[in-house]
Amino acid sequence: MAIRINPFHELYVGESVGPDKFVNLFSDVIVKHALSLFQPGHVILKGLPGSGKSMLLNLLKPSIRLAYEKAGQEFPVPEELMKFIGAGINLKRSGISDFGQRTIDDQQNELVSPIYFGDFLNYWVVSDIFLSIKKFSEEENLLRKIGIDNSKEKFDNFAKKVSKLNCWLGYMDNVSDFESLEQRINERITNYRKYLNYNINDLPADIHNTKSLIGVPISQTVQMLKECGVIEESTEVYIRIDQYEELEYLDESSNGLGTSYLGVVHKLLGMRDTNVSYRIGSRYWRGDELMHGSSAILEKKRNYTLVSIDSVFRRPENPRTWAFPEFAEDIFKRRLKESPYKFIPPKDSLIAKVFGTRLSPSDTAKRYVPNMPEKAIILEDSWPDNWKKFLADLAVDDPFSARLGEAWARQKGKGDIVNNKKIEKPYPWENEDKKWWKKERTGQALMQIASRNRQQLIWYGKDDLLGLSGGHILIFLSLCQHIWDVWIRDKRNEVVSTEMSLPPIDEVVQSAGIRETSNDWFEDMSNVKGGKERKIFINYLGTLFHKSLVEDTAMSYPGKNGFSLTMEDFQKNSTIYDFITDSCNYGDLYDASHTTRYNNKKPRRKFYLNPILSSYFKIPYAHTKEPMYIDLKTVATWLTDCGIFERATFPEIFFDKKGKAKTEKDSQSKMDF
Repeated sequence: MAIRINPFHELYVGESVGPDKFVNLFSDVIVKHALSLFQPGHVILKGLPGSGKSMLLNLLKPSIRLAYEKAGQEFPVPEELMKFIGAGINLKRSGISDFGQRTIDDQQNELVSPIYFGDFLNYWVVSDIFLSIKKFSEEENLLRKIGIDNSKEKFDNFAKKVSKLNCWLGYMDNVSDFESLEQRINERITNYRKYLNYNINDLPADIHNTKSLIGVPISQTVQMLKECGVIEESTEVYIRIDQYEELEYLDESSNGLGTSYLGVVHKLLGMRDTNVSYRIGSRYWRGDELMHGSSAILEKKRNYTLVSIDSVFRRPENPRTWAFPEFAEDIFKRRLKESPYKFIPPKDSLIAKVFGTRLSPSDTAKRYVPNMPEKAIILEDSWPDNWKKFLADLAVDDPFSARLGEAWARQKGKGDIVNNKKIEKPYPWENEDKKWWKKERTGQALMQIASRNRQQLIWYGKDDLLGLSGGHILIFLSLCQHIWDVWIRDKRNEVVSTEMSLPPIDEVVQSAGIRETSNDWFEDMSNVKGGKERKIFINYLGTLFHKSLVEDTAMSYPGKNGFSLTMEDFQKNSTIYDFITDSCNYGDLYDASHTTRYNNKKPRRKFYLNPILSSYFKIPYAHTKEPMYIDLKTVATWLTDCGIFERATFPEIFFDKKGKAKTEKDSQSKMDF
């Protein structure tokens, strides 16, 4: 008997599926936006968890390259960029966090432990370079394409020469062939793991006495591989270091050593080595990273190239240039192809075939007021009877237009009301020359109609799914997962067709699944570092935005679902700057630079809630109007009102030089609508 399954049950496929399945599930749409990964030079690949970062880095793994070759599928990288060997380390899965549970040399821990960390990293990466070359040996065709000579004579000659290099400080003196070279490297890695997990009391003396300089053994090993003809001179070597942020998490367990370990990784980029190119995969990149043992800061473009997946797929002001819909469409189709559901891909959109397209504002409003359309509007007693009757009658036919008419009367039509002017079609709020006035207020009008009638907001169709995803593929897949789960529950008493045809899913099921996704996303905020405090702040903001939008009956400023600060203000207080920046780095807030409407032309930054939280707070996700212009004191007030910080944390904001509380007259605090 056939059973309904959820094709989106597994979300993180990039880290959990085998190479063969990866070939079918990976979307090559993302590659053209990150071609720097396959060209010489250091690259920072920045993206929130689930953004596609690890899947991109997986293309550097030999096992993935082999899987494409064996499947007879074209490797999703331009042919002229395919001549490379990838190796590296995942800092989370390699056990690197063990450096946080046991320090090395307690007497000089802050100075010495980072050197041991760098030494461990050197040996791990060198070992993985060898493993990559050996893995490619499984496919003769790839050896030729990449430029590898895997003959035993070449390997053994390389081993003898590389072992004599000064970078090992004598540790490799007894190496006689490639096998003994590998054995010596693996012994060192094993001893580190034994020590860090308290299986031995101390590291062997030959490790204490031969600590290597970060990056040097890696670079010289690659150089020697080329000199000995194991790999061709034109073959690039790309070293991936994924889960970079794991090192910062070690700060709490190792008295701040995590930051020092980050500095060791930064030093790799600062070396400007031409033998190898590093790819750092991280949730965040602040841009002021210090190199270990130096006060020098890494410089963008000079030391590295930054590729932000979040920026690539986040919706721009011009939706025609938005890359995410193509990415989501491809991922959606690949997931369904791997499922038992049968379908013929449509010419346009498979997402729209399953989830439909968004209801019109008028149809949506009618569903909010099915029995009492008059509740779509609130009329003032002072208004002329003619006007009140006109809006009441309009509400029966088109409650959405009536709500716009109510706002127009409060905001722009006061003279028409006083003079009891008759309104005829086309209504002022429906005129083509007022289309932006209407567009900017559509979301706010619908949420107010729903609120007045105590109805849940309807979220439905391809546009809503893409908009709520905010350009984040994990959120999109989470939405699909929850909606499909609700659909399966809804159909639990129906007989399953043996054909397993692809279902159309109605707006009731979709709205329920979207609410579940939004609720889960909000609740999960507190599960990561600093998440408890950020969750409190986001809840404060979401509640504030909802209240501001609902209570603005004139809909005079529909941009109250976000806020904007001048960069001067934003960077003035380090505590506020770090807190808001972390909120963006963890995906709780979305930020972007924008141009001020003021004559002073000061650069500004705008901030919005992650769009997926819009359902939880019952606010529009669309940003068709500039957000609230606020100053630093307003942000500080928010942070103190919700109990995250005390007012004493911001003395320069709340108190004068004599310690006396500033009055509103002394402050420029305001929210400018």
